[in-house]
Amino acid sequence: MAESISLDLLSLALETLAAEDISADLATALTSALNRAVPTVEQNTLSLKVDGQPLALFSPYGSLTLFVPPSHAPESGPLRLATFDRRGRLMLLLTWTAEGKLARFKVRGLDGRFLGVMRGTASHLGWGASDNVYALEGETGFSLDRSLTLFGSVNYEDLDFLPPLDDPVRLPAGAGSTVLNILALLGQDQGKTVLRYRGPYPSERLFATLRESFRYSGEPGAMRERFTQGAENAAVQLTMAEAAVDWQPFPHERFFPAAHTCVQLRDGIEKVYDRGRVYYRPDLSVSPYALRVEREENELVRYIASLMILGQPLEDHLILDANGEILGRPATSQSWTLRGPTQLSDEWKAALVRLIAAESTPLLQSALWPVIDELTLIWGTVEGELWTESGDEVLLHAGMITAYREALARVRSAGEGLLLAARFASELARLIGPLVRARAQEQLAGLSPEEQQVSLLFSSPAPAGLPDNELRAFLTRLALGEELPTTGQR
Repeated sequence: MAESISLDLLSLALETLAAEDISADLATALTSALNRAVPTVEQNTLSLKVDGQPLALFSPYGSLTLFVPPSHAPESGPLRLATFDRRGRLMLLLTWTAEGKLARFKVRGLDGRFLGVMRGTASHLGWGASDNVYALEGETGFSLDRSLTLFGSVNYEDLDFLPPLDDPVRLPAGAGSTVLNILALLGQDQGKTVLRYRGPYPSERLFATLRESFRYSGEPGAMRERFTQGAENAAVQLTMAEAAVDWQPFPHERFFPAAHTCVQLRDGIEKVYDRGRVYYRPDLSVSPYALRVEREENELVRYIASLMILGQPLEDHLILDANGEILGRPATSQSWTLRGPTQLSDEWKAALVRLIAAESTPLLQSALWPVIDELTLIWGTVEGELWTESGDEVLLHAGMITAYREALARVRSAGEGLLLAARFASELARLIGPLVRARAQEQLAGLSPEEQQVSLLFSSPAPAGLPDNELRAFLTRLALGEELPTTGQR
C-alpha cells in the first residue's frame, strides 16, 4: 500500500512540475529517467536511483524529493530539484543552470505562501554581494510581488559558511528558518559536517533559529554564550566575524495538514504554525505557545499545541497525531471574574522594567521606564493569547493568575515560593518585553544622533527599575500571594 501511495504522489508531483517554468527538456528527461529508475530502501528511506544517482527520495514522514536527472547534472554530485509534502503540495523548487549553478529558488513559507530567492541581485553596505528575498505571487511560476530583505551571497554549489540576514523583521513568521533550512538541505547533499555563521548578527534569536535546521555538539548554554559573544559590538560595527560554533546540517521537513496549518517534523513534531501562531516543542525553544507531548495508554503519541505559563497549559488549541495529522481543536472560550485591583501597580511596572532591562541592550535602558510608564497593564479576559494591546492599554490573560496560584499552593518552602514568584515575574517580563523594547527603539530612533549619544552617556549605570532590596521585597510579597487579584471562571 505504501508503494502505491508513493506512486500516486510521484504522479501528482510530475503534474505540478508541468505547470511550473522548468524547461520541457528537463521535464522529459526526468520522466524518462523515472521510468528506468531502480527502487532502493536504505535506513528506512525509499529512493529511486538511476546510474547509482538519487532521482527520487521518499522520507519517513512521506515527503518526496526529486533530483535533476544525471543526464542534466554535472559530475559534481546530485542536484536537488523539488520537494513535495505527502499530500503532493510543492514545498521547494530550485532552478539550476546547465553548468550546475543555482540561479534561484522558491520555497513555501509557514503561512503557505511562496518566498523567492534570486542570486546576486543586490549589494549590502556591510558585506557586499547579496541575494534578494521576495514574496511571490500565486501558486505557480516565479512572479515577484515585493522585495522583503536580503542576505549575504553564498556558494550554493559548495557551501562554506552561513550568511547574515538583513532586517529579519520584514520577513513573515518563520521565513528566516525557511531559508536557512534550504542551506541545510544543500549542505547535507554536499556532505558538509561543519559550517559556521559569518556575519555581524550572532544573536540569541539566530542561535535558536539555526537549531531548527542544524545541530551542534556541546552544552546548550555554553554554546549559546560562545555564539553570541561580542554580538552587540559586531552589530554596531557591522563586523563580519565568524561565530565559533560548528553547525552540522540537520534539516527539517514540513507538511500542511490544513490550509492554514503547517507542521515541522524532524525528530518528531518540533514546531507548528496554526492560523498565525507558532508553537514550539520546549526542548527546541521556550515559548508561551508550546507543544506538549502526551503518550496514551496504547502507547500512541499525540502533540497538543497549547498556550502555556509556568509550564502549565491555559488553553489547548490543536491536537495532532505523531505524523502531524489534525485530531481535533478543543474549545477554549472562557471569561474570568476578578476580585481586587486589576491594574498592575507602579511597583509591578518597576519590577518588570528591571527584568526587561536585564535582557536588553544598554542602548535602550534609558528609554524603558518612560515607555512602560505610559502603558496601562490590566488583568482581564483574553482568548487565544496571553496578552493583547490596544493603544497604550495592555490586557493580560487572567488565567495566568490562576496558574500561578495553583503552582504556589504546591510549593513546600519559602525559598521555593520565592523562586516561583521570580519565575512568574520573569515570564511576564518576557511576554511584554518585545513590546516595551520596540517602543523604546521607536523613541530613540526619533532622536537626533547627538541626542541619542547624550541619552547613552547620561544613562544610569544602576539597574533600571526596582533596586535589589525592593525587588526582593516585592517578590517576597508575590510569593505570599499578594500583589495579585483573585480569579474565578464563569
